[in-house]
Parts: sequence; structure tokens; C-alpha cells
Amino acid sequence: MNKIENPFAELRAFTARQTPSFESALRDYLPRGPAHLEKQFAKAAEHHLFPGGERVRPLLVLLAADLVGGKAEDVIPASVAVEYIHTASTIFEDLPFMGATPRRRGREPLHEESGEGLAILVGLGFLNAAYPLVFVNQSGEPKYAIEAHSEIVECVGAAGLIGGQYAAAVGGGDSNGQDAASAGPVRNLKTSALLRLAMRTGAILSGADYIELAGISRFAEHLGDAYQLRDSLAEMAAGTVVDPEVESFDEGTGRSELLNRINSAKRILVEEFDGNEARSCLIQLADFLVGG
Repeated sequence: MNKIENPFAELRAFTARQTPSFESALRDYLPRGPAHLEKQFAKAAEHHLFPGGERVRPLLVLLAADLVGGKAEDVIPASVAVEYIHTASTIFEDLPFMGATPRRRGREPLHEESGEGLAILVGLGFLNAAYPLVFVNQSGEPKYAIEAHSEIVECVGAAGLIGGQYAAAVGGGDSNGQDAASAGPVRNLKTSALLRLAMRTGAILSGADYIELAGISRFAEHLGDAYQLRDSLAEMAAGTVVDPEVESFDEGTGRSELLNRINSAKRILVEEFDGNEARSCLIQLADFLVGG
């Protein structure tokens, strides 16, 4: 009997190869608190960062570098930066006056463990630690690091994490008075912004040209939409829908839309990028996100 081929074999192999270096770097660059808070700060930071979740965003940094001919090992510090930004965003999202997430990866959110004040400081510490990491390993091409740094600033700003968190905190409206019926795309700001940051950062630091970056941005947008839709469908199944765009879907329609977005993402990879391990891994990752 023939063995069933693992449809995610290349992705799992790439992840297994890169994970030890990435996880080690996460500890190497951990932010430090002021002297009188150093022990509490370090404990709180580690509590929220380890063990990690899917680690999709840093993986995308590494794969984007390889996709455009760079080396994943050269952008590991940048992948840490993206994970730190994501970590900060979840700390803030969990706060009672933001999103009030009751559990995070099966545990109490950081503010329940360490107090709201320290949680906010740790979140700011992760953000602050992220900014310089795009300059590591980039002494020969500082212009790429400067461009990547600009991507972080844009991602954290009103068109990304701040805008998305505001929409979540106020229940769906935005600063222009957007009503709840059209809030779905705004709620997706954080998801898409982080995925776009991950891929563009890895590609920029690896010398991608503007055509490659345009394709990567379109892929990341489709993947971000699919990622958010996957979570919204899970909420629908659990009876806790918060995305008005999904409320009108039945499960079959929502699943069909999810597959359409994933297929659009994969089509960009196939049509605009040469075949290599990274392209195969990204295709497999897209399939993995919809459950194969």
C-alpha cells in the first residue's frame, strides 16, 4: 500500500529547520524593563511570548525572503520584530478597556497575571524592541533597513494596528463615523496589516524590486482576508460572531468565500513568482489555513 503523501511536507520541513534559530532569537532580543521592575517585567514578557501560537507572521518573513532570492537566516531578527509587534498587539487587545479577551492560548491574559499597568509597559517594551531589529544584518544595505523600518511605522499606525484596535474597542465604528454594518474591513486592519508587514519586511530586506513587492502585497491582502474570515467562521460556529460581513453567510457560503480568497492568493504566487521551496511552502501554508 502506498503511503499517503503529507500535503504540508515542505512547509513542515522548512518550519522545523528555522524554528530553533527563531525561538532562540526571540529570547536574545527580549525587551528589558527598568531596574526596579526588571524581574517582574521579564517574567511577564516571557509569560505572554512563550509558548507561542502558530507563529505564522514570523514564518512569513522568512518565506518572503527566500521567495525573492534572499536567505531566511539573514532576516531572523526581522521576523522577531514582527512577532514582537504581534505580541504587543495581543497584549493591548486583551485589556478590559480594549477587547477584553477572556483567555489567550488557554491561559489568562497578561493583565490578569501581572496587572494592567505592567501589561501595558510590557506591550510598549515589545513595540520599542521591534524597531531596531530590522537593522540587524543590514549594514551593507542600510537603505533596505530604513524602508523596512518605515513599513513598521505604517503598520502600527492609523491604517493598521491603531486603527484596527480602535474599531474593536469602540464596537465597530471608525474615526469617520463608519457604522457597524460596514465595519468588517476595518476590523481586518490588524490582521492584514501584520501579514503584509511580515511579507514585505522579509522581501524588502532581501532586495525585492517593486514588481515583486506589489505581488507580495496582493498575496498578503488575500491571505489576511482569508485568515480573518477563517476566524470569523469559527466565531459563527460558536455563536459569537462579531463581523457583520459574516453574519449574512451560512457556513457553506462562508467556506466558499474563504476558498475563493485562498485560491486568489495562491494564483498570485504561481503566476508571478518562480517555483522554489518558499513558493511551495506559501501555497501549503495557504491550504493549511483553510484546513487542507
